[in-house]
Amino acid sequence: MPDVSEAIQGLLESLDLNRFPSLARIVESMDLVAWILVGLLLGALGLGVVFNVSTRRSFLMPDEIESTPEMLLARLKRDPTQLSPVAIISRLGAEATLELLEYGDQIQTKEWRYKWSGVREELLRLLGQQNAFGPTYALARYYCSDNPQEPDTIRIRRTVLIHKLGLRRQMEPGPEGEPSQLRIRSHAAEVTGDLGFDGDTYWLMPDEPAPPAEGPLIEMDPIEFHTLQDAEVQMHIRRTPMVGGGFRLSLKKRRKMWVIVGEEVEWVS
Repeated sequence: MPDVSEAIQGLLESLDLNRFPSLARIVESMDLVAWILVGLLLGALGLGVVFNVSTRRSFLMPDEIESTPEMLLARLKRDPTQLSPVAIISRLGAEATLELLEYGDQIQTKEWRYKWSGVREELLRLLGQQNAFGPTYALARYYCSDNPQEPDTIRIRRTVLIHKLGLRRQMEPGPEGEPSQLRIRSHAAEVTGDLGFDGDTYWLMPDEPAPPAEGPLIEMDPIEFHTLQDAEVQMHIRRTPMVGGGFRLSLKKRRKMWVIVGEEVEWVS
């Protein structure tokens, strides 16, 4: 022990700490530039501490809604308005967005439908703008028209029907319980088939007289093919004799699948 004490004493004597100026002398000798530099140094240290604490806290307390796609999807199934449609697609991807679309169309409560209507419309529009395989294939499956062996006319009409009515493909009955009716104006060579409409369906020639409609009515005009990859369909929806609208839907064939790429409202009553 005496050897260690002597060694420490010798080290302190060799450093000659008494030769360093005191704090008071240092302060007295500082000019304006030195004080500015000291202020900048203290400010930088303060900012470093603040950023370090805030960053560490954000990592320790992540936003629960963004933790995993599964959790995000579960939250959106309870309230689809928690995120914007753009954020939903970017964070979920096409497949999970398809699951949300399929789920949303099955819920029939008024509160859900009020929230879901605008979100669904924007999700379909955004997916239709993308030309990648994933969004195109997801849309084709949502429209139940992903089988390239089916005639194009059937797939186009089913796509339009689901786009406007949802996967259930039904309209509420009239005020007195009158069932809804679907009228399809088609060319003579057009192949007819089941579109899955929940109600009476009539395939008619362009000038053929139609049976009387007592309840809600949906009418589809003949398909207008601009090219083999580009088509348009006019559709009229009358929920009551006084309430309805006319729509023109544009479709494109991508990777052998038809998707809706545009919609115009022609009239509303």
